[in-house]
Amino acid sequence: MIFFFIIMSILVSQNYNDARMLGLGGAYTTLSNGYRAVGINPANINTGTDWTANAFSSSSSFSNNFLTIERYNQINGAHFDNPLASSYYPKNNIKNILKGEGVKLKFNSINSIPGLNFSKNNYAFTSNIFLYGEIKFPQAFVDIFFFGNEVGKELDMAFTQNSIATFETGFSYCKKFEEFNVGISAKILQGIYYSNMEQLGNAFFKTDTTAFLGSGNYLIKQGLGGFGYGLDFGFSTKEFENGIKIGASLINAFSSMQWNKNTALRNGFESIGVEFPVREKEYFFFNFRVDSLNAQQLLTSTPEDMFVTDTYRVSILNFNDIPIINVAGIDQSELPLFFIDSSDQTSQIQSSNEAKIESDKILLLDDGRVVVPTDNLIDSEMNLFNSIPFKTDYPTLLRFGASKNFYEEDMLVAFDISTGLDQTFTNEEKWKVSIGTEINKNPKIPIRIGTTLGGDDRYRFCIGSGYSFGNLKLDFGYAYIGSFKSSRARGVDVALNFFYDYVESNDEENIFLKRLKDFFSNIINVFRFEKKN
Repeated sequence: MIFFFIIMSILVSQNYNDARMLGLGGAYTTLSNGYRAVGINPANINTGTDWTANAFSSSSSFSNNFLTIERYNQINGAHFDNPLASSYYPKNNIKNILKGEGVKLKFNSINSIPGLNFSKNNYAFTSNIFLYGEIKFPQAFVDIFFFGNEVGKELDMAFTQNSIATFETGFSYCKKFEEFNVGISAKILQGIYYSNMEQLGNAFFKTDTTAFLGSGNYLIKQGLGGFGYGLDFGFSTKEFENGIKIGASLINAFSSMQWNKNTALRNGFESIGVEFPVREKEYFFFNFRVDSLNAQQLLTSTPEDMFVTDTYRVSILNFNDIPIINVAGIDQSELPLFFIDSSDQTSQIQSSNEAKIESDKILLLDDGRVVVPTDNLIDSEMNLFNSIPFKTDYPTLLRFGASKNFYEEDMLVAFDISTGLDQTFTNEEKWKVSIGTEINKNPKIPIRIGTTLGGDDRYRFCIGSGYSFGNLKLDFGYAYIGSFKSSRARGVDVALNFFYDYVESNDEENIFLKRLKDFFSNIINVFRFEKKN
């Protein structure tokens, strides 16, 4: 049982683009600068720096919606049925914690391409790989595992899965005005891989007085080579005399990606002989059935007979695209592979060649789509289906932020509020508040403390630090998810940054000008001396 929950313990949530941002709890709208402002607030690209370049950057997050170290210790070796036992743990606690949502797992990571993230004055170029994975096991698994099969209760077998890998390239520019900056980023979104499991209709498992019943259908979408565009907009004021600065940004506005198109990535792999499990117009279809399984069958049947599963490749088309034919007087060989007989009152979709397409595997969905098996079709026969690229939204985020620099105390405080404008991947349509502090008593070793409040994770406790080797800087950050105590945290965020940051010094410029002036003064004095002699 403990192994079951350990397997359930990998999940991700909010994005933290770099280690300094993580250490500040996400309060970064006014503090990001250089190439690190891209994806946060492009108006800050030229703030406090003249040139930045990335050497290494990675940010990842891991969490889950149940397991903590404290709960692990409570469940490990616990007695679930005897309230008098010293190790008793009420099973209902598990159900109350999960709130009927099942066990959730996610994964997220942002990795910068070394050397391909840099900024110079008002311009920036960035290249990052984004990885995300999410899986949700139905509450029915937990109910059956801990409470058994309640007679007459229909258990929901809803199962979801999403994963995506994208390569994001951004071109950014900011414009400095007298009192404020504005910035924009134009992004090219190159999809590497996408997978999604869609539940078709109702999926359930039920125990009645005489037998077990259950069924479920799932469509697994897979995409290789997506493509899309995105825009970031940013605004920030200059730092006022009292040390306060204000900013706002809209990230990934109007962003989406289309998959299952003839992209350069897919065509490139196919040209070198790489074979994919599904063709351009195909998906995987999975179903399970438990039909009137009783005690006698449990004793005499094999597992394959009791729990029937089937997986095959399919294509999808609209019901209106199915040809309607009067088959009277038409030779069987002249019929299309699938059709509707106009004389059939039921409008049932039929196959003219059961060896190619099995009629009982053709499925009409509630939304008017038709699932047709394609395992036995050759490539030329796939032309019967239209290529229907599917679209995925890209997470859009709205941020507002403010910060205050306390110069006498060598400290700054930042405050952000943010919300997702959709439910895509890591996004939540819930407001979050981030508060962070950076202490620079030792200029080489900053100390960062922050917290994020709100969203499904409720709160985070974040810490971070770093070391300055002059223009080369190292930052790292760490956070507990769901608690301020490590024993109650449901996961962690980790981030590491190593980058180059160059700022032109006014002192160096003044020294250079003074030396240049002295040089020419000496030359003039030499000429004057020679003229007198």
